[in-house]
Amino acid sequence: LIVKLSRWLPPNKSLGEFVTDLGPGQVVGRQVLASPCLGEIQICMVERKENLEIKIVRARNLSKKPGAKCYPAPYVKVYLLDGKSCLAKAKTAVATRTPEPRFDQHLIFTAPYGGKMLQITVMGDYGRMERRSIIGMAIIRLSSLDLSHSVEGWYKLFPTSAVIGPDQVKKEDPT
Repeated sequence: LIVKLSRWLPPNKSLGEFVTDLGPGQVVGRQVLASPCLGEIQICMVERKENLEIKIVRARNLSKKPGAKCYPAPYVKVYLLDGKSCLAKAKTAVATRTPEPRFDQHLIFTAPYGGKMLQITVMGDYGRMERRSIIGMAIIRLSSLDLSHSVEGWYKLFPTSAVIGPDQVKKEDPT
């Protein structure tokens, strides 16, 4: 028996109200309800001199891929998205092989970010013999944040199949 999830969600509630402890501005898809959290990442964002400054602080409880004997060396890729278009991207240096890496790295985006989305992808480098793989991902709606002041939070990481695509996010009313 397959039941549409929308029958179970009250029409005046968003999915984010059912998934607890999401980061500020984080958006998720319905698949998140059936997906495991693959870790969390702490991020701080602020606007300075019309630039978007992002500090990737640290991560915790990162998962390793099934069958892996050791944790990967993680790093973070950040994309500024307008729909499906990538306006800018940046990445951190690789951290030590641990499920609790500390990055403490600043990334600066000079492209206009109003109304855009931020995609945070935590990658894992397992070594020369294996491909790098995605540990988890988070999507942040920048327009829902007041970046004139520093915004800091922990963002849950989910599989790429469970994260809502930037093109699937409803455009906000201009009013």
